[in-house]
Amino acid sequence: MKSKSQALVRLANGVIGALVAVYAFLDDLLLGPILVGVALWVPWYLTFGVAAGLLTSINIACCNWVQRSWDSWIHGRGAKLEARLEKRRRGRLLKHPLGWITRDSDVWLTIAAGLIGTVIVVAVARLAGGKPVGHRRVVFASVAYSVGFAATYTGVGVGIGDLLRVI
Repeated sequence: MKSKSQALVRLANGVIGALVAVYAFLDDLLLGPILVGVALWVPWYLTFGVAAGLLTSINIACCNWVQRSWDSWIHGRGAKLEARLEKRRRGRLLKHPLGWITRDSDVWLTIAAGLIGTVIVVAVARLAGGKPVGHRRVVFASVAYSVGFAATYTGVGVGIGDLLRVI
């Protein structure tokens, strides 16, 4: 019975991990067009506000899951990657860039998350730094990315709507 429950936990973690990965890497392809479509029919301020709030919550949840699941992943599949990265952390080539990523600067992490994506930046910071990213930094990064994402795709939807009304 215990092996069945462990198998279910592993399956659930695998499914959640896959969903987090899809969200982290394909949000522009999946959620962007949906947000553009919603912005065509719903007022921009509602679209933007709801999307920014919802995406912030999703980003925080995904980052929290990644950080909670990190130890089991790093001891399994990530052990080889961690060993290689540990060697390179001390090398001349990656010493300074990894230092920039892992320093305790809320500003740099927030800027990186706003440009790249919160889940990806938190995972890279965790991998490169070897320690958890603080909750405050995750919240700042999530807000930066979510507001930018919502503003971009809401703006595109409003622009397309205005163009269609002119035609």
